[in-house]
Amino acid sequence: MSTNNTTSITDDPIANSVKFAVLLAFEISSIITSSIIVIYIVVTSAFRSKEQNHSTCVLLSFNFLQLVSDIPLAIHFFHLNIVQPATPVHCILWTWLNFTLNTSSVQLMAWISIERHLFIFSWNLTRRMSRLQRWFIHFAPLIICSVWCPIFYFFTIIVSPMCVNTWVFYRPLCGLPCYVATNWNYYDLIFNIIMPVLFILIANVALVIRVVKQKLSRVRPTRVDWRRQRKMTFQLGILSMLFLLVWIPLCIIQLEMIYFKSDLLVQVNDFIVYLLYLIPLLLPFILFLSRPEFMKNFKDFLFEKRQATVMPTKIN
Repeated sequence: MSTNNTTSITDDPIANSVKFAVLLAFEISSIITSSIIVIYIVVTSAFRSKEQNHSTCVLLSFNFLQLVSDIPLAIHFFHLNIVQPATPVHCILWTWLNFTLNTSSVQLMAWISIERHLFIFSWNLTRRMSRLQRWFIHFAPLIICSVWCPIFYFFTIIVSPMCVNTWVFYRPLCGLPCYVATNWNYYDLIFNIIMPVLFILIANVALVIRVVKQKLSRVRPTRVDWRRQRKMTFQLGILSMLFLLVWIPLCIIQLEMIYFKSDLLVQVNDFIVYLLYLIPLLLPFILFLSRPEFMKNFKDFLFEKRQATVMPTKIN
């Protein structure tokens, strides 16, 4: 995940304290919400068996991993205003986790946006495919999105044959890895970030247009539940908007910083990079609120447990 090789001139301890408080407040509630969703997925086989939910499960897995690994490291930094322990191994691990989880999530979101077109408009085509073909179309992109970024950033950050990393312990992510100052940064920015963001934007705009066009059409496929499909479109739109509101400004700033150097761009870039943490922090709430089955089934689960606990014993 490219964030440019320029860093802010100063770090304000007061600003770091505010960032610490915001991250900590959202972190606790986000982990609780994620745990509720995970419990629901584990105990509900009907949810796991639906193909359209598999991508969401993978995205949630990456998101939960970021909540319990990358974000606690950021909270620790903003609390102390320095990386602790101040070692290269710690910096490499934190940077690899941050870049891998952020970029994998945006690529998974891009595939989810494309996949919704298949579920809504091409269901008949996929049903005519063989089981192997359906398996490949469904799982191959998920596997690629899950393994590509860990491998890419393992090579560029941990192995780093193109340069030698120099870590700055008073900067978030230890001042960034050295590859961002090489040509690998351009590949990373264009192919790993900008292209997935464009896919999310184009796929969602096209999906809304297709749904509206189909709704206004006099001839509709009779076997398609359009109420359910509109609901899927709405859920995807809210989730995609979370990614686009942060990633589009970051992509624009990153492109500008390639050709223009200014302290203002650097400060804006650092602020937007911090906003990236809001994606994994807010994503569980959006999933929970946009999918009523999570809340409904969790309430039913708690209510049934409570009934079983307080049910009086019958005396003969």
